[in-house]
Amino acid sequence: MHAKFLLAHLKAAVSWFRDTAILGLILYGALAFTTTTIHAQETDLTVEPVQSTGFIALILPSKAKAFKSVSDTIRAGVLAAERVHGGAEIPLVRAYPTDEKEENVILAYLQAQQDGAQAVIGPLTKSAINYLSDSTALNIPVLALNSFDETTLQQPNLYSFSLSVEAEAAQVAQEIQKNQSMRPVVLQVNDALSQRMAQGFTQEWKKATGNEVQVITVVDARHDAAQLREQIAQLGADVIFLAMDGKTARFIRPYLGNDMAIYATSQVDSGRLGRTALVDLTGIRYVDMPWLGMPHSEGYDLYNRTRSNAYDLERLFAFGIDAWRIASVLAKDTPPTFSIDGVTGQLTMGPDRVVVRNMLLRTMTLEK
Repeated sequence: MHAKFLLAHLKAAVSWFRDTAILGLILYGALAFTTTTIHAQETDLTVEPVQSTGFIALILPSKAKAFKSVSDTIRAGVLAAERVHGGAEIPLVRAYPTDEKEENVILAYLQAQQDGAQAVIGPLTKSAINYLSDSTALNIPVLALNSFDETTLQQPNLYSFSLSVEAEAAQVAQEIQKNQSMRPVVLQVNDALSQRMAQGFTQEWKKATGNEVQVITVVDARHDAAQLREQIAQLGADVIFLAMDGKTARFIRPYLGNDMAIYATSQVDSGRLGRTALVDLTGIRYVDMPWLGMPHSEGYDLYNRTRSNAYDLERLFAFGIDAWRIASVLAKDTPPTFSIDGVTGQLTMGPDRVVVRNMLLRTMTLEK
């Protein structure tokens, strides 16, 4: 009995770590739960084409075990948006679930196109997006749920909507410039996510001001606290950007003092923060989506969502809502022009077919 009990808990722990890792990868844009009672029509990719027109195809890797919780949460958001915002003039959603194989994503797209889809939401991973664009002429609008990279073949009907940390870091750079701070310093650590945040910030700052940004790599904040403060002072910095997540930031923030403003991205707030962590992070200014920053906004209750303290899941649900709202425009208007007051931010279409997401500026407090 005891062995069975331990085995069950071990399996649960492995599943939790796997799902958390996948959630992080999707949210950070690195990959190439509460559900709604509404169910989209699902199409079996092995059947003959159906003769119908006028729908939005949802292509997610729901059949892949590693992506199931992510896909289910995004899908719940898509269907909640359809229920709240849909109407006779807006196409319904039809789901085309796939596994993680890129060739099956192409089959799903071709099936949806043959069935009469007016727009597609998906694919989810960068590898699937690139494979689809490289292998298939996209004759209907495709809203990819991830960011483009330097290898993406950007066809005229391919659009990008993502939660990329680079874009968030770029918005932080814009916010700092608005506040007339002119000598930022970036603190990063030795991991890929941190370095991507730093790159997003420094690139935007140089584009806006023409100036380079000083970047300091922090190895051991506790051991190097005095040296770190001295480095920042010698640089004459007037503001700090923490290019890191909340778990790392909480061990660095207490050694920085309160002499200047400190900024971060939404990844500083995982939602599962105890009081000690909140004390460590108090005062940090960060960008985040209205779904989390203004949870009681008018109309949000219509989505019938039981909120979780796992903010990664909440961000994915909100992501699904706004993906549907964008796709409903793509299904009608080409080229699309819009300004959507979304739950993930104020949404507009950039000139490079990348959806721009303007977020809220929040401040971490003990009450959040």
